[in-house]
Amino acid sequence: MLGKKMITMFLLILAGFLVIYSYGYYKKHTTVSLLNEKIKMGRYKDALASVQKLQESPIIRMISGLEKDDSLISYNKGVVYALMENRKKASAEFRKAMETNDPVLKARAIYNTANIIATDMDFSTAAMQYTEVLKIDPNDFQAKKNLERMRLGEQQFNTMFTPERQEREDRIEALKLLPWGTKYKYSGEQKIRW
Repeated sequence: MLGKKMITMFLLILAGFLVIYSYGYYKKHTTVSLLNEKIKMGRYKDALASVQKLQESPIIRMISGLEKDDSLISYNKGVVYALMENRKKASAEFRKAMETNDPVLKARAIYNTANIIATDMDFSTAAMQYTEVLKIDPNDFQAKKNLERMRLGEQQFNTMFTPERQEREDRIEALKLLPWGTKYKYSGEQKIRW
């Protein structure tokens, strides 16, 4: 009799735990889908508030403690921060999201981090990040295109400060100082007027 009650109690606790876990999972994914709608409408502050509210929820905290992976929420916070042009916070959230085991989410987080790095004109680091994305997903067209842009930007940036370029610019500046036009051109004999 006591064994039967213990088994029943264990099953009730397990059922309660599973209900709470599934509710948290449902809440997390519905908030993320609603977040996409808010982002499309341009309501970034509202979207950030809903993500922060979700993150502070006790059920989500419990689930995150069990899963040890809160990267979906971090990724979405990073997206909202990037849209609000807070690159420092966005980059920090994307770095948190990179620690996931989900390859699609990891590739997206690395890609967005590379975009943030590219806006700071750090072409070589951004190119390395795009290469990491292509290691995960070799068919990512945007990453390939941006990698080519970063390599071209790095090449142009490096040639901008080469000695040959500086010498050429110095010659052009020197030529600008020379007087041009017919005023100083020798035209044969001078005509004297009285």
